[in-house]
Amino acid sequence: MKAYALVLTTSLCFAGLTAGALALWRADGRAVDLERADPIIAGTIPLRPQIMSASNMHASPPAVFSISNFDSKTVCLVERGATLTSRSRGFFAPPDCDSVWPGLARVENWTQNDDGSVTLSNGNGALVLTLVRSKNFSYEVADPSGVDIALLMLP
Repeated sequence: MKAYALVLTTSLCFAGLTAGALALWRADGRAVDLERADPIIAGTIPLRPQIMSASNMHASPPAVFSISNFDSKTVCLVERGATLTSRSRGFFAPPDCDSVWPGLARVENWTQNDDGSVTLSNGNGALVLTLVRSKNFSYEVADPSGVDIALLMLP
C-alpha cells in the first residue's frame, strides 16, 4: 500500500511542477502567440470555430442527379455544384442533355426559391425549367406544365 501512495505522491508532484513551469513559460512571453502566429509556420489551426449562419446550416452539398424525360424516354446525368450566392448554386449538364430537354446543356444556375421550388436558368438568366420537390431526393418539373421530367439525386 505504501508503494501506491509513493507513486501517487510522486505523480502529483511532477504534474504540479509541470503545470507551474508551463504557466511561467507562458507568462514569460516565450510561448507562441497562436492568435498572431502564421498557421503554416506554427503548424496551428485557427482556434476560432466557424460561425454557422442559418443559411449555411441548411445548405446542401454538391450532388449528381439523373434527369429523365419520360415522354421522349431520354436520360442524362447533371451536377449541382458549389454555392454561388445565398440561394444560387452552379449547375452543369453535358451536351447530350439537350436530348432530354432543349437548352438543358446551357443551364448554369440552380436557384432555390422561397417557396421551395428550384429554377434552372442559363448564363443570361433565361428560365429553362422550374422544379418542385417530390418524394425523398427527387424533383419534378412544374414549368413548363404538361412535361414529364424528373430529377433524382444519386448516392
